[in-house]
Amino acid sequence: MDLIKKFFPLAIVSGALFFSQCAMTSAMGKSEPVKTIPNPERGWYIAKNTAEVSDEEMEVFKENNITLVLYETDLGAYVRNPLDKNILDEVDSAFSYARKAGLSVMFRAAYDFDGKSNPEPTEMSIILNHIKQLGPIFNKYEDILFNIQAGFLGSWGEWHHSRYGEPRKPTDPPRVEAQRQVVEALLAASPKSVTIAVRRPQYIRNIAGNQILNQDEAFSGSKLARLAFHNDALMSDSTDMDTYIDPAFPKKDELAWINNHTRFTPFVGETNLLSRNNDAKNAIEFLDYMNCHSLNMEYHPKVLKKWQNSKHESMTAYDYIGMMMGYRFILKQADLKETADHSLCLDLEIQNDGFGHLLKEKKFEIVLKRGSAIHRAEIDEDARMWNKNESIRRTYYFSLPPAISAGEWEVYLGLSSTFESLKNNPAYSVRFENKDIWDANLGLNKIGTIRIGNTGGNSGDQSDGKEFKQIKL
Repeated sequence: MDLIKKFFPLAIVSGALFFSQCAMTSAMGKSEPVKTIPNPERGWYIAKNTAEVSDEEMEVFKENNITLVLYETDLGAYVRNPLDKNILDEVDSAFSYARKAGLSVMFRAAYDFDGKSNPEPTEMSIILNHIKQLGPIFNKYEDILFNIQAGFLGSWGEWHHSRYGEPRKPTDPPRVEAQRQVVEALLAASPKSVTIAVRRPQYIRNIAGNQILNQDEAFSGSKLARLAFHNDALMSDSTDMDTYIDPAFPKKDELAWINNHTRFTPFVGETNLLSRNNDAKNAIEFLDYMNCHSLNMEYHPKVLKKWQNSKHESMTAYDYIGMMMGYRFILKQADLKETADHSLCLDLEIQNDGFGHLLKEKKFEIVLKRGSAIHRAEIDEDARMWNKNESIRRTYYFSLPPAISAGEWEVYLGLSSTFESLKNNPAYSVRFENKDIWDANLGLNKIGTIRIGNTGGNSGDQSDGKEFKQIKL
């Protein structure tokens, strides 16, 4: 895979119909092989106990291009009682700090983060009530909540060494009922836009049925579409410490199943010991096949150090993995021209060269800006469906603002959060991997300028976007 992609210049088009002159001038450059692009919901994550989170620390993370944090909440003091205001305020404050700093959140609660056996409450009703109590926080912060790890059961909330979540021997039948109760409670307590990640792919099939997730069902809010998989023994041994032990799915079939499922759901995790499986070349190929979205940037230190000391193409394997995790959109071509029916025609070619895909819904739009005047038109396109390693070629038509003023207008493309609370927030907007096109203040990608002739418009025009819209042909 070429790290530096060549770009075609934007076409220069002149017109004499609606505009006296209409020309698109390119602002695009080559793709930029940088170590970390701070795009939302992808890349290295950092794990933090919610009892230790501070406003200042979240800001430092953001300054260091971290956009994802895994919050871990220790509920060990509540194995016999409901959650109280102190612990709920702790979790709420941690989410608030993340939103203020522009980070997205993954969340895991457990009754032990030290490796104890059977640490959870003896009564399942207590666990289910704790999940219900956390529900209002999950819904309050839906805009920044990327993923919930099922947690609650066993050591570190990973469902092993648990009276509920794991059989005594790997070959024993799984305790499906307890697992199902926890997952069903989390599904009910959290927004439909949020996935619940379990520790083995087998658990997804136990709970949602032995079905294959396809494009039609993806992001639908169904149980299958909302169940994800996280691997905290990533590339450790032949079974990743019993991650792949379903007798009905030999490892080759299991990995193929994961490859399909993680096309539409996040795959995150961490490494935990040195092995030939996580040698740089093997790791890069495996993470690509798993559609890897995010990895723990602190664990395991020996594996991370191995990647830092290994070369891959023009950089370290560590930097390459950091660059490629999740989606990586490259704008290859943009051609904006006027049509005979007084509309704009935009031809785009975009390629996703990342390991994974965009998994949170974004608003796609074209923006015309001149001084303080801005015209926006939403584009009917779901970027979550842009498959990696494919060139996405699209042609869109837009009606022009009838009173747009004459002069040179800057042209931008935006992929931003659909939540009103994060509207046009650059921290939650997607940056294309092109050099010198990102406007950090606007959270938009500048693709060129267009000169508009005298149309009778007001030079001081403003717009709320209603008059500038996509035309459905």
